[in-house]
Amino acid sequence: MIWGMKILRTPDERFRDLPGFPLTPHYTEVPDGDGGALRIHHVDDGPGDGPIVLCIHGQPTWSYLYRHMIPVLTGAGLRVLAPDLVGFGRSDKPAAREDYTFERQVRWLNAWLRQNDVRGATLVGQDWGGLVGLRMVAENPDRFARVVVANTGLPAPRDVPPEQADALRELRRTLPTPTLPEMAQALGNPDPDTPGRSFVYWQKWTWETEDIPVGLLIAGSLDGRALSPGEIAAYDAPFPDPSYKMDFVKSSPAGA
Repeated sequence: MIWGMKILRTPDERFRDLPGFPLTPHYTEVPDGDGGALRIHHVDDGPGDGPIVLCIHGQPTWSYLYRHMIPVLTGAGLRVLAPDLVGFGRSDKPAAREDYTFERQVRWLNAWLRQNDVRGATLVGQDWGGLVGLRMVAENPDRFARVVVANTGLPAPRDVPPEQADALRELRRTLPTPTLPEMAQALGNPDPDTPGRSFVYWQKWTWETEDIPVGLLIAGSLDGRALSPGEIAAYDAPFPDPSYKMDFVKSSPAGA
């Protein structure tokens, strides 16, 4: 019997000369839960004895997201830790969709937190960084001093009328794979009469698009703020080809 997941590791040369990100990589090995180990990357910048700010990115970004915040925080005497979630950035990437679940992401980053003995931290959680980070706070309250959340939260189960749930399942089953503009249009204009419809478009697009244009997707979500070609390339850097993107296509509550 072969133990452990099949793991992809992005070559280091993909991360050379990233604009605005001249930071030394740090790595921690954690159990993958399947008999093997995963390497998690993190940024560690600022005074070693400074109060810790733990910045956790969302989907489909990585610690590069915090390149503008890090010098501001370290300039104020704070120590910034910014890990890459498994499957993102310089962290290892399990090769199968089925390897990714919400619970595993929480477990992997909890192991990273404890191995690095993080204490007294301020959590900054964005998007999936909040979904994972808030679970970390709940399970390790003695390691956190405060929480800052941005564009995130914890899903709260609620009663959904059976007919509404059935309609959304049928839409997800029958909807053709949306184009990027169609998906963006659905997300930007949610239907008040059909809660959840816009998220179905997001699910279908991420699950059924073979090679998601990560850099362009991020550039298109900035409400008029421009990214340089080098910055777009930096967001694409973790993913040399579609096989490295199983994190992205699986990372949604319905796929957890």
